Amino acid sequence: MASSSSSMLQPASFGGYGRQTGIYGGLEGVEFAARCPPDVQKDTRIVAVCGIPDFKAAPQEDGWFFSDFFLFYQMLGSRPELPNQLWLSSCSPSDLIRKHERYLHGPANGIAGDRRVVMNEKMLPKDEMKAGFRVFEPKNLLERFLGTLKSEIKEAARTKQPVLVLIFGHGEEKTSGIFIGCDEGGFLKLTRARLASVLQNEVQTTMILTSCYSGGWIMNPNLNEHFDVKPTFNHTFLTAAGSQNPSLSWSLSQTIGRQAGGSVFATCLLNSIITASDRTEGFYSGGKDYFEEFNDKGQPTGDMKGKLIKVREDGEGEHISLSMAALTQQIVYECEARYGSLWEIHKFSFAAQDDLWAKAWRKRTGLPLLNYKEKWESLPEAPLMKNIYPPAGPLTGSIMSKSPGALYNIVKVKATRYMDSNPGPDNGGCNTDCHPGFHKLVEGTRLEFDELYRLNEIVDYRQGQIGLAEIYCYALEIGVPEDRQVGQFDEFEWEGSQLIAKNGRSTERSKVAIDLLKRFYTIRGWVIQFDIFDSPLPRQGLDYTKPTAYLAARLAESPMPTQQIHKKLEDLLQNKLEEARRAARSPLGVAVLNQPEIKTMRGRLYKTVGKLKHRLRSLSPQKRSPRMEGGS
Repeated sequence: MASSSSSMLQPASFGGYGRQTGIYGGLEGVEFAARCPPDVQKDTRIVAVCGIPDFKAAPQEDGWFFSDFFLFYQMLGSRPELPNQLWLSSCSPSDLIRKHERYLHGPANGIAGDRRVVMNEKMLPKDEMKAGFRVFEPKNLLERFLGTLKSEIKEAARTKQPVLVLIFGHGEEKTSGIFIGCDEGGFLKLTRARLASVLQNEVQTTMILTSCYSGGWIMNPNLNEHFDVKPTFNHTFLTAAGSQNPSLSWSLSQTIGRQAGGSVFATCLLNSIITASDRTEGFYSGGKDYFEEFNDKGQPTGDMKGKLIKVREDGEGEHISLSMAALTQQIVYECEARYGSLWEIHKFSFAAQDDLWAKAWRKRTGLPLLNYKEKWESLPEAPLMKNIYPPAGPLTGSIMSKSPGALYNIVKVKATRYMDSNPGPDNGGCNTDCHPGFHKLVEGTRLEFDELYRLNEIVDYRQGQIGLAEIYCYALEIGVPEDRQVGQFDEFEWEGSQLIAKNGRSTERSKVAIDLLKRFYTIRGWVIQFDIFDSPLPRQGLDYTKPTAYLAARLAESPMPTQQIHKKLEDLLQNKLEEARRAARSPLGVAVLNQPEIKTMRGRLYKTVGKLKHRLRSLSPQKRSPRMEGGS
């Protein structure tokens, strides 16, 4: 092989996070080669799970997770090279297609070939069991997934095979946990501890996660004030978001079906893999024949920026592969090409097992060398829809309905006010379970009582947290000026404007934006860490990111020193806890705590905590300790 000086890349500059202590998991300023010798990839064992229950699986709701699920099945399923595949969910593919007809993937307003059908009646396997699909009741899905993964990891350790794990589901803001299935008490959550209990460090394992806040699986617990703890997992991760960021689906098309097209991350990942795998178009040169030049930060300097990198043979006819570092950089470039400078809102995050960023991408990811492009182009094209719903924005609608149902009138009024308050993008992972319903209400669509009740619970929770955000602003002595009211605040527009300034030509404005964003991200992390806002109860939907972003932005814009902000947030948390204790001692609080269903829930909680050998103090007035009486 002809020798040459390889282009070098810094993974930390495009979402990479190391497996050691230190900033960026020890990757700050560390460079890796963009090209390397190819590897021989053994048969990969694949375990995939989609955690969305049947009642939320419609394409216009949370079905975009199933669009991702079916996309990867189309790319990897029925491949003789991959005989060991299991695709777990609580929904049979045939049942989903009978109810919803089809699932699409790709942007509705893209270009020809961007949007394709990933599952319909003709594409259903004749035998779902033989095709690898496994369907379980929602209440059993999480445990069956963990049991299946443990078994596959054990077998992979015996046969020296890599394992590819794909998890599709909503994420939780505070813990980055992923919801997989549900029972009568609400959604069931996959935690870091549960996943760590079934993995083995000696087995090469890659995790692909499309949930909101999925970067937390890579960064925690290293992501602390001193960066002095190693991340939990020493495995390869490709995640759709940072630890504090939502994952976005493609926007809904304005058609009767209103179909979303899967996640932006899955599209960018697939397009990058297509390029890295496509032998017909040539490979990167290991010698002198490069398609583009790189600067010392590993960024392209020519007009090829944002386009996919090719690899070709060197002068001696040997193939050179993209490294793991180069593949993750390419995923970011693909997103930048589609979303412009606002790709940073996603903050795709990556990790390489043992920090082997300079190894071939197939070896690190477990994704085999297949003709993904041919497979993608063989899927039926879906018509493009130039009219899509904006990510979010003011809506109009009659305040009073002609329906005699009082609940319908009330919830419609609330939904209209909520959707007029810049509530965040419809395609944000935490909004896809409720915004479609709010759209229907505003447009005058009649809904069943149970759905109205569910939406009412969600909108009450969200509006309550918005109210808290303004109360906290007064408590923190920054007030709420006329031009900074929470209803006018658009978190994505605010962050996007700072990102544009950061990447703009003005050096002065760029520096101001960089400093402001650094303060914002730091403060937002504290707000989440201190539980300043309440988590939703089981029937109140998913986390709502706007109140946290609003409070963090207001504090970041204030002249208050950062350490003073930290102290004030600590004080605010203590006041909140004291108020909770005071409420528990009130007559109403006593009555609530003595309700049979509350007692049952408390009993289950103490039983669970007892098994974990942790100690809890009771809020019950009859069982509080003298220390709690003093308000400590």
